[in-house]
Amino acid sequence: MAGEGWTSLLLVGIAQRLHTAGIGTWRATGAYMVNETAIVIRAIPQTPNLLITLAPYPVGTALRGMQDHTSAIQIRVRGTEDPRVCDDLADAIFDDLDSLGRATLNTVAVVDMWRQSYTSLGQDAQNRWERSENYYVEAMRATTNRTD
Repeated sequence: MAGEGWTSLLLVGIAQRLHTAGIGTWRATGAYMVNETAIVIRAIPQTPNLLITLAPYPVGTALRGMQDHTSAIQIRVRGTEDPRVCDDLADAIFDDLDSLGRATLNTVAVVDMWRQSYTSLGQDAQNRWERSENYYVEAMRATTNRTD
């Protein structure tokens, strides 16, 4: 069933945490008011202006046979024509997520989380500033063959 996989649980857990911290608004339906900071998974909708997009990507760093697993999450941030809005939003995310450890995000046991890198993406067609934040998440991921 959609949304029950480990990656989906992790992404929703991050979205829920950012929502609870007041950094953005997470709704599984993806419907947002124009004045909200939307938190979405993978999508990059045109509205609202303020946007946080979460997208996983592989880094290939797992211990064979062990539940310890490192996953990477790109957090794309969009602000307004004022570049400080984008930077402030990214700073709030960093303050909440960087060095997060011994936490449970939507049933996923997180050992550590850190920002690996970030860069400006410049302005989009509507002159809104964007940046890409790359976070690594070290977490427990049990599978049929990963039991230790």
